[in-house]
Amino acid sequence: IFRRLLLTRGHTTTAAMKIKRKRENEAQDVVVDDSNPPLTIPQIQTRIKQLLDRMPSKETTASLSPDNLEALEGWCKTVRSVLRNYNLTLNFVAIANYQWEPDRPGHTGQSLGALRNQISLSTAQTNIVSSHIGRLLTPTLDRQLVKKRITELEGGKREEEYEYQSVVNDPELLALNREQLCEEAIYKRQLVVCTMEQMCQCMDDYLKAEANSSGGDNERFSMAY
Repeated sequence: IFRRLLLTRGHTTTAAMKIKRKRENEAQDVVVDDSNPPLTIPQIQTRIKQLLDRMPSKETTASLSPDNLEALEGWCKTVRSVLRNYNLTLNFVAIANYQWEPDRPGHTGQSLGALRNQISLSTAQTNIVSSHIGRLLTPTLDRQLVKKRITELEGGKREEEYEYQSVVNDPELLALNREQLCEEAIYKRQLVVCTMEQMCQCMDDYLKAEANSSGGDNERFSMAY
């Protein structure tokens, strides 16, 4: 029975590897960009590097000032777009390396666990930046009455018109957030860049570990015959 279990597991794992190789071969002809999502881990790395190239430069970041709101908001929108696309791209990792968990060897599962932990850490680190940017671009607003017009009609009737406008709930807090971001912009930009580069390195390590374990697993399962 034990021999049959090993044989079944060997066939299942081999089938899963064949499917994965087929998906990787099909993905070779895909050029990853805004219109073509990544299908493999290497393509995810390529996409992350594309997003890294869109980050504002150090010089642009260092020149940010609360006195130049257009430049500040432009910087925030650029970084926000990069982070949104980055976090969206990370969701493809689970698709790219899917394998039925019972068929995954223990050491390969450990490598996958390390990759998942790095993704969770990466998300937490980038959220520090995206949450601050969100407070600048989408501050809390209140609805405020700015104009009231009364029109007298025939028969003693009258018509009332009200005009409302959305205003920032706490202008002082918004100004403080702008000043704080300008002071911390260099650090926060570097945090994003390092986090994304580290993720690419982690994927390299995962691919190396997977390649090494695949060789060992193939040898082990062949022995079960």
